[in-house]
Amino acid sequence: MRYVVIGFCVVAAACSGAAPTAATSPASASSSPGGGIVETDAKGGSELPFQGQLQATEAVDGSVHHLAGTGQGSLLGRFTYAAVITVDDETGDGAGTVTWTAANGDQIFASTTGGILVADFEHDRIVVGETQIVSGGTGRFSGASGTIRVERSLNLLTGDTTGSYTGTIQTSR
Repeated sequence: MRYVVIGFCVVAAACSGAAPTAATSPASASSSPGGGIVETDAKGGSELPFQGQLQATEAVDGSVHHLAGTGQGSLLGRFTYAAVITVDDETGDGAGTVTWTAANGDQIFASTTGGILVADFEHDRIVVGETQIVSGGTGRFSGASGTIRVERSLNLLTGDTTGSYTGTIQTSR
């Protein structure tokens, strides 16, 4: 019965004679109601999901925090992760730069801002949330853009941090 219903829906849609109203592929520009051209976020490439897990060590040198680590995720496979973040000791807010490097050497560059989401000083642990804005890369990520959200737990005694990330990357290819 299920196949009959699905088949009926396909035939009805095909025979309706109505033109499709949704775009079938991203466009780099579209007409506005006033007749002008309006830019969209599409870059002529692909918007791809970007997600996975990472682990790093965070070393502190005054207000500058250096992260070096590895991870596994979509688009990159096994990767290395490096960040330099300047943190305000009073608020815990930080800003800096990040480089994600795939096993083949292709890189994603991003700026990052974030802060403390959960402070558990009794157990020497905090949870940090970051928003990263992709500003390009190398290889298949040349001209890339996008947004990445990182959430990670940081052990304040050892500097070990683990977490996950999710977002989208728009490639120009």
